[in-house]
Amino acid sequence: MTPRSPGACTRPSQCPLRRTVISLILGSLTLTSAGCSSFRAKPISANPPPTQQQLQAFADQQTALREEASRPDQASQERCDELATATPAVEEIRINQGNVESRQWTLIGDGSAHRWVFVRAPDASAEGWAPKPGLDKLNFQPPLEPALTAGASHFLAYAPVQSANVAESQKSATVRDLFGAAQGEFTWRGRKYNYTVTPELPCFPQLP
Repeated sequence: MTPRSPGACTRPSQCPLRRTVISLILGSLTLTSAGCSSFRAKPISANPPPTQQQLQAFADQQTALREEASRPDQASQERCDELATATPAVEEIRINQGNVESRQWTLIGDGSAHRWVFVRAPDASAEGWAPKPGLDKLNFQPPLEPALTAGASHFLAYAPVQSANVAESQKSATVRDLFGAAQGEFTWRGRKYNYTVTPELPCFPQLP
């Protein structure tokens, strides 16, 4: 005689009913689990769009930053003041139809009203340009011509390598601080000079 387990069906008709009840329970658990997963996967709502007041505050902040960036700082202003009091030798050089030409520039004016003006030599044109045929005799190291582009001009700022007095020392500092580090040397009348080539004049506008 085979013993009956407590959960065994006593009649054949009871087993399908039990299977039906178990299926319903399992189906309910599956739906509940799916519902929880769906709830957890629900995306977090996006932040609300900024208000008009916040947008205006951001615009005002950006405007203030641009104004601050365009305003020269104290150190820059001090260097420009030094340039006005210790202006180094500056020449604009260009290649015109295969020939090297130059014109000298200096500062005139007072305070922030200083302007760059070219100095017209007796043999120069109305725009101040004059031939510079002896440039190769100055022994530029490295040579200057490769730095010049046909159809464009460049500014050459220079000061003695060894300063003979305080004024020359100040001019050397001005070249270094406002025109850039020395790019080479040349010799004129027995003295060596550091030179720097730059595409524009610093601090002050050019007088038209």
